[in-house]
Amino acid sequence: MATERIPGFCALCRSRCGCISVVEDGRLVAVEPNPSHPTGASLCVKGRAAPELVYAPDRLLYPMRRTRPKGDPDAGWVQIGWDEALDWTAARMHEVAERHGPEAVAFAVTTPSGTAVSDGFPWINRLIRIFGSPNLVWGEEVCAWHRDFVTAYTFGADIGTPDFERTGCLLLWGHNPANTYLAQATAVAETKARGSALVVVDPRRAGPASRADQWLRVRPGTDGALALALAGVMIAEGWYDREFIREWSNGALLVRDDTGRFLTAADLDAGGSAAQHVAWDQARGRPVVYDPAVGRFAERVEDPLMLGALRCATRSGPADCRPAFERYAALCREYPPARVEQITGVPAEQIVATARLLWERRPVAYFHWTGLEQHTNASQTVRAMSLLYALTGSWDAPGGNVRPTRPAANDLAPLTMLSEAQRAKALGLAERPLGPARFGWATGVDAYRAILHGTPYPVRGMVGFGANLLLSQPDASVAREALSRLDFLVYADLFLTPTAALADVVLPVSSAWEREGLRVGFGPTHAGERHIQLRRAAVAPRGEARSDIWIACELARRLGFGDHFFGGDEDAGHEFMLEPSGVTVRALRERPEGVSVPVDLRYRRYAEPRGDGVAGFATPSHRVEIYAGALLEVGQAPLPEYVEPASSPVSRPDLAARYPLVLTTAKVVQFCHSQHRSLPRLRRHSPDPQVELHPSAAEARGIAADDWVVIETPRATMRARARLNGSLAPEVVCAQFGWWQACEPLGLPGYAAEGPSAANYNTLIDTEVTDPLSGTVPLRSALCEIRRLAAIPA
Repeated sequence: MATERIPGFCALCRSRCGCISVVEDGRLVAVEPNPSHPTGASLCVKGRAAPELVYAPDRLLYPMRRTRPKGDPDAGWVQIGWDEALDWTAARMHEVAERHGPEAVAFAVTTPSGTAVSDGFPWINRLIRIFGSPNLVWGEEVCAWHRDFVTAYTFGADIGTPDFERTGCLLLWGHNPANTYLAQATAVAETKARGSALVVVDPRRAGPASRADQWLRVRPGTDGALALALAGVMIAEGWYDREFIREWSNGALLVRDDTGRFLTAADLDAGGSAAQHVAWDQARGRPVVYDPAVGRFAERVEDPLMLGALRCATRSGPADCRPAFERYAALCREYPPARVEQITGVPAEQIVATARLLWERRPVAYFHWTGLEQHTNASQTVRAMSLLYALTGSWDAPGGNVRPTRPAANDLAPLTMLSEAQRAKALGLAERPLGPARFGWATGVDAYRAILHGTPYPVRGMVGFGANLLLSQPDASVAREALSRLDFLVYADLFLTPTAALADVVLPVSSAWEREGLRVGFGPTHAGERHIQLRRAAVAPRGEARSDIWIACELARRLGFGDHFFGGDEDAGHEFMLEPSGVTVRALRERPEGVSVPVDLRYRRYAEPRGDGVAGFATPSHRVEIYAGALLEVGQAPLPEYVEPASSPVSRPDLAARYPLVLTTAKVVQFCHSQHRSLPRLRRHSPDPQVELHPSAAEARGIAADDWVVIETPRATMRARARLNGSLAPEVVCAQFGWWQACEPLGLPGYAAEGPSAANYNTLIDTEVTDPLSGTVPLRSALCEIRRLAAIPA
């Protein structure tokens, strides 16, 4: 028997864990961790179940075409060849683009953070942008938009990565890496073992929360109030880095009380510029002009006013002004710990103790993810979190959050490939000009509205790569109606998901173990970020399955864009991406375990000399934005004002009488989103959809552990088994999402995506109110009631 041990990495989630694929006589038989890889210390059960994924009996193996009308329970699928499938798809895309513009073709791509589409995502995105569509639905607004892009409204960059090896205190907020990011969970455990403090904010005591020095059990969606309370304590007690806030934030810039806008040099003098701001120098007793274009004051400000108020003489008369930092401090004072205990459920004394811990155990590093992303107040919550972190002075400092130091690489799909004219047509841009639509990313809600109502224009076709919209976006019934109305729908996937089942043509995609995959930078540590690896195919593709890259290249060729896709030569595309790193495809093939490129770890890059000044921050003020004028310009609060979730006991007391429980959700370690429930190795550990509730809430409803229950919201219902969890607040319940697939080897059923027999969490969620900046929907803060099912469902 010929046995190969092939080094690679698992592509099934963000962790990209280094692994060894064991192949016997051409068949994948096992996947094991590779401790020599920067992310290979461990491998979760999903990666170990890869052989079952590759050889799953329900895999799509051949292109298929529908022969019966949509809505018919039997689609009448017939097998066709790749040429027919791709020629038909390209013809439909071209026809719609010619008649209605490329914006009338939307794309749907599953998340590269939680699926193996990460191998092909740059190529798919290149196809979308060269084709000219500004409408890609990929769930960014509910995944990482706030962490990456809303954080930039404060720091001019995304959240970065914690400096695990040097931090004194690690703050995890709405993020359980034990279930979502195994390599980071390993780094967290090592950080804690070295003696660093650990603070976890989460409604559930799960993963690292069980080992935290402070676990703050926050009511879902009230995190912004908690961040303001923590910041308020730190400011009141003087537990903040005064020098960093004074020298590197816009906190000293004066804001007029009458307009809420920055006082400008033009307000003071007829020859002054309206683009220049003003601070008050207490030492000299006079204003000093600040030029945000270069990030400098006209003269050294010895003692800027940071707290308090003053009346400043202007050309139009006296104007009451306060520094931006004072306005922020005043907002925080509105949320004292005693009040915030009533809002969030976190005890006031714990808020004070946590604020002290954040100060005394500096430097602080932090990370948050979907726990903060999926609420109607997500953007301002992340702003509040960012400003709280700014108080520690740990940004881009040793032991704080630092910029990733991965090797340089060319972007295969820069935004500039999409013309400004096409970008201006993005769905949702008019409503949310600073939101994801700026990058050509549409929400599901906006896409469905365009398809069904032609607002702002009709979308007539869609090409999907793995995005199971009926399970991953709210409103499954609306999604079904919208997708059924399209002139054409083409889907590429490993399985015939409920969404793919609505398509006219289905394309079979190879698994990550049947194709190559290039990765530049792994994270979550410096050693991981320096690593580059070209994962080779461990086994041949089953049937006629093909990679996402191959599909994108073949579609591009048929659409006349072949030259933009390196003539279909994947190696040439990889060489283009790798060129700045100095690493070649040949070198990576010779070193299948990957190579690490020397990259210097730099701190405090904002203080590095640049021109006749310093680099500063990539924000409008060149400083940390305490007061975000860019948000004010689009009608959003420049300070992180707390607003209750749209559906909560406080905001909707009319609903709370009937739906008294707060509903949230969390990921399950065995599954990625709506994937993998057909695999016996995974399903036997989690055979049924579950909902966790406090024992007292269960007792009040006559529910025992393992009972089948119905979760009901004003929108819909879903079925689940009850699991009792005493760590939850009595009014909070946590249900699982992503259930549809059957597991025939274990005799375990599948579930409908909608209707009374559904187990689809996303159908429960209201989409009437979304986050005003990003458009995110309230997947983690809704109102519900639970009742026991009288009979076990068939």
